[in-house]
Amino acid sequence: MRMLFTPPEPTDRVHHRDRLLLAGREFFVVHTPGHTVDHMCLWDPETGTLLTGDHVLPSITPHVSGVRKADSLKSYLVTLDLVAALPDVKVALPAHGHPFHDLPGRVEAIKEHHAERMEQLRQAGLALGPATVVDLSHELFPKRHWGTMAESETFAHLEHLVHDGQAERWEENGMLVYRMEPIAGAA
Repeated sequence: MRMLFTPPEPTDRVHHRDRLLLAGREFFVVHTPGHTVDHMCLWDPETGTLLTGDHVLPSITPHVSGVRKADSLKSYLVTLDLVAALPDVKVALPAHGHPFHDLPGRVEAIKEHHAERMEQLRQAGLALGPATVVDLSHELFPKRHWGTMAESETFAHLEHLVHDGQAERWEENGMLVYRMEPIAGAA
């Protein structure tokens, strides 16, 4: 990814719950890892405005980046609940798409998507047997979406399954290989 995009060096670092003054308004930093490890939303409780960035989008599910040995998807799901629980959010302003008003409803729809994606991945993994991230991403995404983003998101879901004890991972010839664990009692 560094070949495609080099992130800027921050001049000032902010942390969860810090206050920022933007355009004469006070916003609170809400650390929301998932899309990236350093993603944040900005919340103005006075006006009920939440700048969601890429954390919650109105019509597509944000890309969740996989990070080796971390459960990016779990972090993402936890912080979805965090923003959904912010009091009195009247308008969400995303990085992509139009402003929207039902933040808790949109969060639930995104969580349902990830639950469905997890089950789809489990079924593909059980059908294929031991498989690589690339093999499994090809089962989840249409051919026009194959590539780095699909593989990164597939990896995030696979690592979540590993951390949850539903899959195992090992390295073979320099590639990560995953195998799904059958759910006890499932036919």
